[in-house]
Amino acid sequence: MCLVVAALGVSTRYELLFAANRDERHARPSEAAHWWPDMPSIFGGRDLLAHGTWLAVDRSGRLGGVTNFRDASAAAAPLSRGALVADYLRGMQPPDQFAAALDERGNDYGPFSLLLRERGALRIASNRAPQAELGAGVHALSNAAYGVEWPKVRSARAGMQRLLETRDPVDALFALLADRAAAASSEERYIASHFVDGPVYGTRSSTVIVIGREGQLTFAERSFDAGARITNEVRESFALERLGTRSASAAESV
Repeated sequence: MCLVVAALGVSTRYELLFAANRDERHARPSEAAHWWPDMPSIFGGRDLLAHGTWLAVDRSGRLGGVTNFRDASAAAAPLSRGALVADYLRGMQPPDQFAAALDERGNDYGPFSLLLRERGALRIASNRAPQAELGAGVHALSNAAYGVEWPKVRSARAGMQRLLETRDPVDALFALLADRAAAASSEERYIASHFVDGPVYGTRSSTVIVIGREGQLTFAERSFDAGARITNEVRESFALERLGTRSASAAESV
């Protein structure tokens, strides 16, 4: 993912509002969000090259998502960043323990920021910046360390602030993710525009995740082609299971 904005614990209606754009080469094969047959408790899109994911949830509402860093000098890494999300969701480690374990193997992956959610807590781990636990508030992140205020980080956060109590957050957040900034150069557009247009590299999908105060999760995703046309839309809603109720047989199957 290349733009993430999240409202955590600040809405009277929603425990979590989460919206993200995945920017990637259009030629890289991937699947739209679905329940994974080999990990049936996980719902999200899937990268068909490395079999990880940029963003997914499980039935208890645990969430994992990864962004990269804009660093042309970074060498190729042996492991895919998307594996971090899958590894977190297939296991049962809390975010702080999973993040701490990355300190010893973070350099096996390309530059990343990893978002991990469980029981209302949202943690960012990275191999390029310090870890941070995000408290109640509205937070945004792009292809740099958390706290780097690119124009689209500021505008995404401001847009989320306006939507905290809306009755239809899914479509409103899709509209926020679709925002294009007018700018003089491609570099300025990249750091300012929520949605990235491009025939080779651009926004491949937009995802909205809403967790209501009554324990219902909605996951909505729109996929786009190289012409920025919507090619697919997925919406899935389910009641959250109590953390740790996944059966031993289900856990073994992954």
